[in-house]
Amino acid sequence: MAKLREVRILIGKRSYRMQTALDEPTLARVISIVDEVGQAIGDGTDQDHLLMLTCLQLAYSLETISKNLESLEERLESLDPWIPSSERD
Repeated sequence: MAKLREVRILIGKRSYRMQTALDEPTLARVISIVDEVGQAIGDGTDQDHLLMLTCLQLAYSLETISKNLESLEERLESLDPWIPSSERD
């Protein structure tokens, strides 16, 4: 298991200290996603409201992705198994 380290991240107008085991590139991508969602919500939103709306938007995105993956999995399971051309009759 990766060692926890303390980092400071900026969400909206506030800075938060947290511990994470994520490496720098992964943490940067996660923060970028949160920033993108927060910016889409707007600057005029108070911090608590911004965090709540960001959380809801990310949860909705996760649910949508999950449903799409389930649908894709069902479609893939219904296909005949792939056989390399060298092993076909």
